[in-house]
Amino acid sequence: EPICARPPNKIGEYAELGNVTRDIAKENEVEFLKQCEMRKNENGGKLKYVDINKNASEIEVKELKSLSQVVEGLKEKFPGLVHWRVPICNSAAPLESDFDILCKTLVGTGINTPVIVNDQVGLSRATTACVVACLFKEFQFSASFEGL
Repeated sequence: EPICARPPNKIGEYAELGNVTRDIAKENEVEFLKQCEMRKNENGGKLKYVDINKNASEIEVKELKSLSQVVEGLKEKFPGLVHWRVPICNSAAPLESDFDILCKTLVGTGINTPVIVNDQVGLSRATTACVVACLFKEFQFSASFEGL
């Protein structure tokens, strides 16, 4: 079951990232996994957490993986899978560099290449990335008919 690091008073609310880069997000992911491992070990193999309804719970941990580790496992089953982390702010317009990263990631992909977007909450960031991916694919599709 996915768990993310949020202060108890911010669960179910927007996650404001500020000036976060891919490298910072990756470092935070590694540190979050370490913290979860530490807390699990200190609590007899169980983790305490607060769900989106702000109910405190405890769960026995059988296996603990970061998002990157899950994606790396998927790459074994789906060779060619590419994972790009693009931190995008929730309450403000994405930065021009965010669009550049999304487009650079899609350059060179085939028209029928699937694009999976995950923002772990499903709010405006996922919508923004999906719109960019669809527009990019539309440009690819239109360009494929040029010269016919």
